[in-house]
Formats: sequence, C-alpha cells, structure tokens
Amino acid sequence: MRLTADQPSVPSTAQPATVEAAHLEPGLFAPGDSKAWSSQNRTILAVPHPVLAKLALAVQGKLPREQLNSPSPPVSDEKCVQVWGQPSTLSNRQTFISETHASFTALQLAMKANKMDTDGVLRISGQYRAALLKQVEKEKDNGQYEVFGQMHAVWHLLEILYLTTVKDGLNSCVVAHMLEWLNTNFSPSSLEDSVVVAGRQAKEIAVDKSLWPLIARLAVRGHLTVLANILQGVAKELGEDVSRLARSVAKVARSMPVLSNGEEKGGFLGRWRKWTMSVKDVGKEIAQALVDQPGNAALEGLQVAISIIAGKDEAIAGASQSWQDALGAMLLYQEPTAQADRLPELTDAAAEQFEISDFRPLDNALLVLLKQDLPTFLPLCDQIDSWLSAHAADLLTHLGIIDTFRHMLVVDPRPHYLVALAEQYMENEGMWQVVLDYLGAAGEHEVMQEVIMRVPLSSDRVAQKVLEICEKHRLETALNRILRQLGRQRWRRGRRGAAIADFARAGDNLSITAICEELWSEYMASGVLSYGSTIDGVAGLAHPRVQFLARYRDFHAMYAKGEMKQAGVVLLDILVGELAPKSVVADLLVDAIPLLEGDVLVFGQDATLELMR
Repeated sequence: MRLTADQPSVPSTAQPATVEAAHLEPGLFAPGDSKAWSSQNRTILAVPHPVLAKLALAVQGKLPREQLNSPSPPVSDEKCVQVWGQPSTLSNRQTFISETHASFTALQLAMKANKMDTDGVLRISGQYRAALLKQVEKEKDNGQYEVFGQMHAVWHLLEILYLTTVKDGLNSCVVAHMLEWLNTNFSPSSLEDSVVVAGRQAKEIAVDKSLWPLIARLAVRGHLTVLANILQGVAKELGEDVSRLARSVAKVARSMPVLSNGEEKGGFLGRWRKWTMSVKDVGKEIAQALVDQPGNAALEGLQVAISIIAGKDEAIAGASQSWQDALGAMLLYQEPTAQADRLPELTDAAAEQFEISDFRPLDNALLVLLKQDLPTFLPLCDQIDSWLSAHAADLLTHLGIIDTFRHMLVVDPRPHYLVALAEQYMENEGMWQVVLDYLGAAGEHEVMQEVIMRVPLSSDRVAQKVLEICEKHRLETALNRILRQLGRQRWRRGRRGAAIADFARAGDNLSITAICEELWSEYMASGVLSYGSTIDGVAGLAHPRVQFLARYRDFHAMYAKGEMKQAGVVLLDILVGELAPKSVVADLLVDAIPLLEGDVLVFGQDATLELMR
C-alpha cells in the first residue's frame, strides 16, 4: 500500500483552512462502483490497529439497526484490510537501529553470562558511538541531524564518566577526556576561521577586527598550537613592542605542559608551576604596555588571550560561547589534574556564568549528568530521544550505577524506557524482532505475546525464528497459537507432514486426527497409498492415528514385496493393538483375507481366532 497526501492550501481570510486529505493506493474498492457499493449495503470499517499507532481500514456490510449496540464482528482474513497512518520517522534510522540493536543484544548476552568486563562494555559503548556518528553524517541534510548530534554528546560524556575514567583507575585525570568530548561534540567556528586566516597575507590578518576574538576562542578551546602559529605569523605586522609580546604569548602557548600517561602527579605539577610563572610574567608585560599605549587593540587582544591561559575566571567567561567552553577552559588552565569528583563543582561554576533560561534539553541533560543526578538525567534524555534514554538506562543498570539511586526512583528506569522504545519501533512492522528483543530485555512477556502473535508467518525462516523466540522467553500461549496457525497454513498448502508436527507441538490432537483421516480417505478413494512421504517425518510421533498410518504403510510395503508372514504380523499388531479406528477395521479384515487364503500359512490358530474376534 502506498499513501499520498494532498498539500494543504493556504487559507484565505474568508474561507476555513483546507483539511489535509489522505488517499489509499490501491483503494479499498474499485473506482466507479458506487452503485454496487450502495446496493450491497457496504461501508468502511475503521478501528485502531492493535499494535501500531495507526488505523486498520476494511470494507464491511453495515450492521442492522437492532445490532448497532452490539460488538462488531471481526474482519476475516479474506477481507481487504489496509493500514493507514502518518509516515514513520524510523525510515532513515533503519541501519542505525539494526547496528545498535546488534550491540544491545550482545551486551545483554554477555552480561547475563557474566562474561563482560569494563573493557568489553567500553567496546559496546564505542559501537554505539560509532553508529551515532555515522548517523550524524547521514542526517546532515535531514531533520534528525541535531538530534543525533545531541545523543552523541550525551553518550560520549556518559562513557567518559562511567567507563573511560573507571578503566584508567581511581586517580585518573579527566581533563584530556573532557577536552576531547568538548571539541568532538561542540565544534567552534574558530577552527574554520583559522583555515581562512592561514590563506591570507599577514598584513591583512593583522588589521582584521575578527583576529583577536578568534585568538580568544582558540585560547578558550585549548587550541594553543594554532593560536601560536597565527601570532607568530602576524607578529611582525604589529609594531616592535607588540610584536615581541605576541611572540612571548606564542612561546608560552607552545610550551604549556601536558600530563602524560604514567607521569607522576608531583613531577607534572612542578613543571606546571614553572610554566604558570612564565604566563604571569608575560601578562605583567602586556599590562604595562597597555598603560603606555591605552586602547591598543592588539595589546588588548593579547591581554585577553594571556588572561585566559592564566585561568582567570572573568576572561574565560567573557570569551566563552557556552558553559561547555567555560568548563573546558577551567579544567585546562585552573585544574589540569582534575579528577571526576571535581566536575560537579566546576560545572556549577561554569553554568552560573550563563542564563539558565536559555539552556536546551541537551544542556540540562549534560549538566545533571556531570553532577551525577541520574534520576533527573534519564527523563531529560527521553526529551532528546527515546533511544538515548533506553540505552542509557540499560547501560547504567548493567554497571550497577542505578542501584545507588533506586530509593529516589518511582519506577525501574530500565524496563520503563526499553518498553517505550519498543512501542516506538512498533510503527514499523518489519522490526518485530527488534521490538521483541527490547521487550524481552524489559521482562514484558505479556506484551511480547501480543506482538509476536501478529507477526506474519511469511516464510519458514520467519516462522522458525518466531518459534525460537517463543521458546527462549517461554511464551507458552503465543507458542501454541502460532503453532496452530502455522499448522493450518501448511495444511492448506498441502504440507501435511509439517502440519502434523506443528499440531503435535501445540498438543492439538484433533487436528492431527483430521489430517490422518484425510490421508486415509484419499487412499480409500484412489486405491493408491501415497501418504508415505507425509508420514515419514512424523512416524515416531506417539499419536494413535499417526502410528496406524505408519504401520499400515509398512504392511502395504511388505505385502507388495511378497513378504506375507511379516505383513501378517504387522496387520495383526494393528488390529490387536487397536491402533486403527473402528471405522476402518472392516477394511483391514478385507486385507487379511488374501493372507488367510494363500498357499503360505501366515496366521496360526491363535492369530486366526484374534482376527475372527
């Protein structure tokens, strides 16, 4: 079915707005059949789809007036049923959903088997992030670009706080990780500006009014090598005194010490103190030069840059475009060895410099995450996207982080958000397996049974997968109903052996009996025993009718080969063991006559008496 929609027209002041119309293609009935439609008393039945957020539409006869208050009869399988709803927003997410679902499933299996350490969880988290970044690139020209960028920013920070720093050890420094997070997820215009600067003449750059704001942004973001290269390039165009100071700023920017892996904290802090003294000395020189040359734009720009590098709050706040900028600069220049436990206080200090009313859900989610307020964090994630809240709740539960906050939670967040995500994925009927995996992880077996019983059994592969899921999650009601449905489908298609096997698993002995009677009736009508291949696959089934057909086939084969004694033994077993229904006993006795009248003695006295009885 394809759905098209008319474009709504622009309403005039004299006319009401045009309502958007939807058209089903193909339609529920052929065009031009209005007379037949009326004469047959037909109408359109529209009911909410039992699983999807859509309408199920069908053509049905109108009910008599006296039955209007009674429940409407269900639409049969033979009716033309169309499902209508607004186009799904999941179409562009198919690859993303598939990739992250595979990672989600791997995480559940490994955690259940206790075979996943922090490194393993970090790998799964990396797979989530890779899928998010891939989707960001895919969505650049679509409406979901910002959403996926926000999800990556949140997930990246979550990974740093609860996986990366834990893996590195309790005394791990978060500064390098936080700067990577900042520059990956909040790319400033300064880097693009620096490329433009690199392609211009130094004299032109030196007089450009955007130069010094650019230098300040580079300082805030910690892009000190770029900053130093620009200052070194334009220094000769700034005048002798300013030129020397620009080179001094470039020199201290290049020489900023960085804490390396494995380095002792004490050794690094010694280098840091020595470097900060150099920064202060350069700052004093610039301040003195401004006294001599007040209002010099280049000196003022250098003073802002050196003040940021010196870690002065006012300079950082003035040059930061966001609280994320301010937090990164405060970590880099004020607390270069900061650990995760310092983030809540530093985050508050950075956020206080900006108007809280301007914060987006992303800002709020990041702020509460940095302050480890998880009961508030997860609902804010849900405002960004259901995928984020579901997978964040799942990861934090597996890591044992949620347990610390359970006394503050009204509901268990993991199943709550997993079910919400599964319900969203129900919009796409082809994603039933993904839906079931999320519902299974949430322990929602009743909902699983409702969903799985509506999966179209379009092929044996799909049917087998559905049955495996039912058995895995012990969905007994759904398993039995699906086996019966599958059995009926196979029976209609002439696959009666497979149908018997399905009915046997469902415990449907009546249907097995009906198929066996059908096979026997065909034999009696044609005189040709052709059901052998049907029975071969189920001959071991402990059902009297199946055993009767299997043993009679053996009798028939032995008789055809002239093995009269062996055939007589099998026939006697069928009759004495009462495998045969009473309705066919007379036919079997007729089969025994040639054995009694033959030249070879087949039945002894006792066997003959049994036959006569």
